[in-house]
Amino acid sequence: KSPRQMREKQKNVSGFWADNEEAKKRLLAAEVFDYNEFDSLQRFNGTHPAVMFKRIAEKNWEIEMDISKKHFTFKDRILYWIEKKTGRRLFGFRNYRII
Repeated sequence: KSPRQMREKQKNVSGFWADNEEAKKRLLAAEVFDYNEFDSLQRFNGTHPAVMFKRIAEKNWEIEMDISKKHFTFKDRILYWIEKKTGRRLFGFRNYRII
């Protein structure tokens, strides 16, 4: 989603999970969404479905950020390392079954 769309999403759901007024004010203060808040991102190098080609071509925003930097707690850094080495995510919540 574009930074503006993400910002609107954040604005709409902030009442559900922001635990105090100070947190809500901080979330709602920015004009656009700050993608640097994510702990880990990686560039998508695959092929998009055909239905997405037009939407991607019409994209009118660009995000410049260093995705090589990870923002993990010590525990999450260990879990991330294990996942990268084994391909399995420990203690992850899944609300589905692979059949």
